[in-house]
Amino acid sequence: MDALVERRFCHTPDMKLWHVYVAIAVVALIGTTSQALGYFDAGPVGGTVDFWDDALTSNDAARFLAIDVFLLGTAVFVLLAVEGRRVGIGAGWWAFYFVASLLIGISTFVPLFLAHRQRKLDAMDAAPSAGKHAVGQHG
Repeated sequence: MDALVERRFCHTPDMKLWHVYVAIAVVALIGTTSQALGYFDAGPVGGTVDFWDDALTSNDAARFLAIDVFLLGTAVFVLLAVEGRRVGIGAGWWAFYFVASLLIGISTFVPLFLAHRQRKLDAMDAAPSAGKHAVGQHG
């Protein structure tokens, strides 16, 4: 499946799927940061609290989106933990992606996790077949 996706989105031989994930993260960071500038004065934690307070109290549409993103994020974090363990991404990295997603934005740090994961998978594909067998033992 990854090879099919890579052929679809990577138009040159030097471009890798993880490049696409990083590009998504950069666009997400720019897009979300431009909308969050008003919360920066309160600091990373205070701004996050203020943001979620606004998201949950301003109107029904905002509440819907906040709840939807929260529940989707919960499922995504479970997937990140399981997949990270399967491909050998350490718990410290998972914790970083989790905290950064909460404080900065899930749309930025999930693609960065996916880039990290893809680089691990690419390295495993390049390794001898013994390395590929070890991946199956984790999951």
